[in-house]
Amino acid sequence: MPPSPGDSARPGSTPVTPKGRGTKESLLKAGEAVAQRDGLGGLSVSAVAARAGVAKGTFYVYFPDRDAFVDALHQRFYDQVADRVSAAVAGFEPGRDLLVAAVDAYLDVCLANHGVKALVFEMSARGVMTEAMAERVARLTRLAEPSVRVLGLAPARISTRLIMALASETALIELEAGHKVPSARSTVRALLNAPR
Repeated sequence: MPPSPGDSARPGSTPVTPKGRGTKESLLKAGEAVAQRDGLGGLSVSAVAARAGVAKGTFYVYFPDRDAFVDALHQRFYDQVADRVSAAVAGFEPGRDLLVAAVDAYLDVCLANHGVKALVFEMSARGVMTEAMAERVARLTRLAEPSVRVLGLAPARISTRLIMALASETALIELEAGHKVPSARSTVRALLNAPR
């Protein structure tokens, strides 16, 4: 299944043709499946290409190397988080309700993408997050900071990081369970509603 000539001027660029976009999407979906099954250690170019049903060389038309591919999976996950959180908090003023809606949306995306979320946890634990990945996480954290300030939690930057850690730990609980854990989510809400 060779790519169309000129479909991708450089690896990692956006394919021009529908077939090229489909192939890149197939590779990303295959990567999610491999990540879910085998974790970071098993996320090889060969495994992804085999799962996508393409030649290994086709992988390199769309991604210059495995690291760029892992970064693309991370970007795709955080794009989904940003879209879902933005939709969930539309119309909310900064504050407790916005934080609760944002955390619920984040957890829903994590649960729907548990293979990639598991990969993100593993990369974080191994300390192999790239600068670009760290910036995506920081951007999400900065979005919550105005709500934390409204709640009067100080220092706001540290409080925001702790709330994000709480959300991440809840995602890990749900990842281990393989489904929503209502008691974990209600605990997050209770902690955000606790009197100061």
